[in-house]
Amino acid sequence: MFLLWTALGFLSGSIMYSKILYEKTTGKRISEIADGNPGSSNVIRGAGIILGLIAMALDYSKGYLPVLLACSIGDISGLGLVPVAISPVLGHAFSPFLGMKGGKAVAVSFGIWSGLTLWVGPTIIGVLMLFFTFILVPSTDGWKVILSMFGLLALLLVQRNLVLTLTWILNTSLLAFKHRDQLVFPIKLKFFGGK
Repeated sequence: MFLLWTALGFLSGSIMYSKILYEKTTGKRISEIADGNPGSSNVIRGAGIILGLIAMALDYSKGYLPVLLACSIGDISGLGLVPVAISPVLGHAFSPFLGMKGGKAVAVSFGIWSGLTLWVGPTIIGVLMLFFTFILVPSTDGWKVILSMFGLLALLLVQRNLVLTLTWILNTSLLAFKHRDQLVFPIKLKFFGGK
């Protein structure tokens, strides 16, 4: 049964809501904005905060809903939950609708951790991302994402939860791969507003 939920999760993740919403609303191509990433951050850059937040919510939900439903309706648990949880992230990062290309998978990652841990995982990641945005600023956004994920790992190691730890390893590996162009630069931290 977990194979069915894994396939559904991948399909859910592969629907590029940010790209669809932006291009249908503006008549422009999202690939022409900044780094061309078909995610909500470029919707914000190209169409403003309101449309960007809607896109972010849609990208979040395509990770959250498949995991939540697999756990509640599908009664998926144990190691079978790992591929189910990671499948929306894979779908978003390597969408068959974009020739196996896709987004950087940050919002959908928030979604899967909401499905797995309710508010705990996303709160830890979110607070740390704010910290690394407004207080101690890494040299690139890629480092901000990865450092925030390590904050979640600290909790998982304390809990000694194998399923969540394996999911974290796969999720963080995918995030690192999608941000690899930014992670090649050495990590440098500076206080916000500092030189």
